[in-house]
Formats: sequence, structure tokens, C-alpha cells
Amino acid sequence: MPKRFLDCNPAGMAQTILIVISTGGRNLPKVHIARDRFRRTMKIGPRLTLMALLVIVLSVLSAANAATLERLRIGYPSPSANFYPLFATKEANLFEKYGFEPEMIYVQGVQLIAVQVAGQLDFSSVSGLVFLQASIEGSDLIMLASSNDSQPMKLMVHSGIAGAQDLRGKTIAVTRFGSLTDLLLRPMLKTWGLEPQKDVKLLQIGRLPDMVLAIAQKKVDGGVISFPNSLQAEKMGAKTLLDFAESGLDIPSTTVVASRKYTNTHREIVLRFLKAYIEGTRRLLTDKELGIRALRKYGGVNDRELLTTTYDLFTSRYTKKVPKINPKTVETALGLLAEVTPKAKGHKAEEFIDTSFMDELEASGFINSIWK
Repeated sequence: MPKRFLDCNPAGMAQTILIVISTGGRNLPKVHIARDRFRRTMKIGPRLTLMALLVIVLSVLSAANAATLERLRIGYPSPSANFYPLFATKEANLFEKYGFEPEMIYVQGVQLIAVQVAGQLDFSSVSGLVFLQASIEGSDLIMLASSNDSQPMKLMVHSGIAGAQDLRGKTIAVTRFGSLTDLLLRPMLKTWGLEPQKDVKLLQIGRLPDMVLAIAQKKVDGGVISFPNSLQAEKMGAKTLLDFAESGLDIPSTTVVASRKYTNTHREIVLRFLKAYIEGTRRLLTDKELGIRALRKYGGVNDRELLTTTYDLFTSRYTKKVPKINPKTVETALGLLAEVTPKAKGHKAEEFIDTSFMDELEASGFINSIWK
């Protein structure tokens, strides 16, 4: 084929191929060789040739479209179902729909905040307690959305532990000091009159599946565990001493955060990200198979019963239809942190949240259009 027929940009090449398909190779002056070869090929196998050319057109257009997508780095701290909305948004390819090329980055526990603060992530989905702890210490982060205002985590122990006072002298596992599991446990122990690391030893285990195994093997006496790992712990003989979701603590457990600098200079990107996240939440709540597929991929769980139970629980009880921030839950979280972090005292929710993005999407009618 002549060089001039090939040397064009992707969009131009696609347009040329479409003209060839629609005209049968006619009306291509000065490209007689290409036209004659095309006509001979059409006589040999017109349907096959048309299919091949259509594939080429779609591939070229796809490549051209991919080149225009904006790279987006999104962090999450755990394979927990707490981050279900993010997993579902990614699985449904909604970030791509809104012009992004997403990279999902798993950074375990509280280390995620350090990576976010260092500018290595654009957005993160993280526990409100962990985010607030870092913000109180001076990190340049702001909360943009909140998908869950309860804590679907449990303090699970051996069957021989009957009550809170039985924890005295025992060892309880957390993922990392400063992580959500740690920040939830310490104030609760104090409420029970138990001093962390004095009356009850706290041990860092790391991954939640490793914590479940440590409890089953009696290397520790209990641990703070989230879904679906808590269901696995139950199957292995552990029992629930405290369900934090039923403790009366209404605090944001699944939030979207970014740096203040980023949100101030990339408002249009933040709005598009939240559009994808909102639509992803709708898909999660209305498409069970997609939800199960997302948790299987990002939660590392293959047990269909566990996946189904977790999906039913989170979509019926925990995940909000619209991820708007409730300032009262942020105030509650600050109060909880104040019990172990004196710096948290005197702060107000408004210092750590920016509701303007969700407010704009609501005022524009976008949120209503998603749920029509």
C-alpha cells in the first residue's frame, strides 16, 4: 500500500478505512493500487474483509481514545469490603467512562496516608479515623465523600473469653499501630477500664487473613477484624465480643480523601472522579454479580457463600446510596480520637471536610440523574 495511505493520525486512518468500507474502494483518486487490491480482496471474501476492517477501525479508535485518558492513581489500605464502592467503580470501568486511566494501588494500613501525603496518590479511600488522625497531626488532606457512617468491624476472641474483663492479661491483634483496628480498640479498652499495653497487650499482625489465622492457632487471644474476614474467623471458631457497628459509634469508615492542594488546582478532575464513584455506588447497590465479582478480585475471597453474605450485608445495611459527608459523624470521630490523642480536642468537623463538590453535583442534577 502506498506510504501516503498509511501516514496519517489514528482518527484520520479510521476515517479513511470507513470511507473505503462504505464506497467499496471508489473515489480514492491517486491511490489506484490500494483501490484495486481492495476490490480484488472484496471479491474473494467480502464479509471477512469487512469484519477485518471493522476490527481495525475499532482498534484504531480505541488506541486513540486510550491516548486521551488521564492517568489516575487511587489508593486503598485493605482488601476489606469497607472499600466496596471503590472496587465496584473500578470493576464497572466507570473511571474510564469519565476519562481516566485508573491505577489501583494497595498500600497496607496507615502507610497509605504517608504515600498520599507524599503526593504519590491522587485519591485514596480510607477510614475516617485514620484520615482524621493524620490531619490532626498536620497532613494536607481533605475529606470529599463518605460511603459508610458505621464501623462494620468486630472484636473477635477465643470462645473461652466471656466478657471484657476477661481480656486482662490477654493479647489482642491489630493490623498496625495507628491503623483503624488500633484506633477503634484503644478507646474501647479504656471505656472498659483497661489500659492498652498495660492491662491488654496489643500486637501488630499485618494482614487481616494472617490475623484470623493467628486467632485460630491461638497465637493471640483475639483481634479487630472486618468483613469478609470476620466471617472466616467465625467459621474457624472465633466469637464476637463486640460489634463496633452496634456500639453506637456513628463515624465515617469509608471515605474519599485527597490533598487540599490537589482539590484546589484540579477541581474538574475531582468532580469527574466523584461522578464515577457515585455511579459506581449505584452499580454496586443494583448489580449483585458485579459486586461479588469486584470483592472476589480486590478482596481475595473465593468462597461464594462468604461473598454473597458480605454483599447482602453491605448493600442492605452499610453502604449509603449517595456518599455525602455527615458532619455529625466526623464530630463523633474527633471525640473518639480525643480520648487517645489530646491534639484532637477543640477541633471542628468543618476543618477537615469539603462538601462543595458533592453539593455541586447534587445542585446540577447529576446525582438524581444517576438514580432515575
